[in-house]
Amino acid sequence: MNFKTRLTLLFVGLFVVVLTAILSFIYILYAEFRREEFFERLREKSFTTAKLLTEVKDMDLEVLKIIDQNSINKLYDEKILIFDSTNRLIYSSLDDEKIPYSPSLIEQIRTRADKYYVDDDGDEVVGVHYKEQGHDYVILASAYDTYGISKVENLKTLVIVALVLGAALIAVAAYFYIRQVFRPIDDLNKSIQTITENNLHEFIRVHKNRDELDKLAVNYNQMLARLFKAFESQRSFVRHAAHELKTPLAIIRTKLERLEDLTAGHPEVGTILTGLSDDVDGQAALVESLLLMQRLQSQVPINTGPVRVDELLDESARELQVVYPQQVVKIDIDASVEAEEQLTVIGNALLLKICFRNLIANAALYAPTHPLTIDLAKIPEGLRLRFSNPGEEPIPQGLIFEPFYRQPREQEKPGHGLGLSIVRQITDLTHGSITYTYAEGKHIFTLIFTHI
Repeated sequence: MNFKTRLTLLFVGLFVVVLTAILSFIYILYAEFRREEFFERLREKSFTTAKLLTEVKDMDLEVLKIIDQNSINKLYDEKILIFDSTNRLIYSSLDDEKIPYSPSLIEQIRTRADKYYVDDDGDEVVGVHYKEQGHDYVILASAYDTYGISKVENLKTLVIVALVLGAALIAVAAYFYIRQVFRPIDDLNKSIQTITENNLHEFIRVHKNRDELDKLAVNYNQMLARLFKAFESQRSFVRHAAHELKTPLAIIRTKLERLEDLTAGHPEVGTILTGLSDDVDGQAALVESLLLMQRLQSQVPINTGPVRVDELLDESARELQVVYPQQVVKIDIDASVEAEEQLTVIGNALLLKICFRNLIANAALYAPTHPLTIDLAKIPEGLRLRFSNPGEEPIPQGLIFEPFYRQPREQEKPGHGLGLSIVRQITDLTHGSITYTYAEGKHIFTLIFTHI
């Protein structure tokens, strides 16, 4: 879960908690208000009934019951009981409702305080002590607040709906707002993901808000500028050093050839000169490799076009046969290749040729035996080339394509450890891929290119 999602959930969670607390407070407050208001109405009705009972002495009790029934019962399903000073029931309203009571309850109301409670049927009951005009009554009144409770239930429904809708709206608003806030960070993240040593000059856009994110973007661009300057200095050094070395190496090579002509009759001197010539050729090859790596790393635009891979492989093998006559190269085309177009890729013929030559030369220099098999096959991803040659031990995966890496036991052999690194850079530049595996005593390099 990313930080934006966590922040959105946290924001929505806090909002839901606060909104739930507020709506719950309103609901509880309203429910308590309804309860107190309804108890007060029952209390007033109890006193009204008692006054009628005491003040209208000539009124028939049945008439009083009819008045009670027609004034309140239809609305609240009310029941009223009145007890005299001896706890004798002297009045009961006309209905079938029952109010559970006991002498101890009546005595408690008479001696202590008024009582409010809800009975087992859900009816709300009020018990009051009436003492006026020399009368000592205990009155129990109960009813069910149909309309009030209905309003409370409606309020509960509204609270739940408001909570759900509020949470949904705040979730949508928080999602888009947080996305907007994090957009500079997303731009920075995308820039970091795509940055390489070849595009350090691609800065991210800085807004004029002058907030923390803008400061981060400014600092990031300044860091890129420093890195770009450092990489450019390094590349400039390699480029100029290689060019400066090419000229004296060429001069030394020319002078050695002249010395070979002058010492034709001295075999020992000739042997020494031949060794020196080989050393000079090795240093010249190193310089050329460094220059090639510098060009590849600078990603200078190159000309590309259709290239027949099988023909390029055959040409590379024939050219290296002169340098490494012991090397046997076998090229096999799998039956999955059904047309010439499937052997054609888009790339630069010169670079691909350097790539293939390096892989063949690597097998010729370091393999204990010299058969090299190159298999070509069509796969869903494109054209697959598999170079396999014998090997005594695997090469560390993390080091095999690093510049100047050579296995400890191969240090005495010719080469500088740049060939496979150049192969990796050429495949990347051609939008291909290369992987290395070691299986059944063989080094296997697998290249995949997209065919036309």
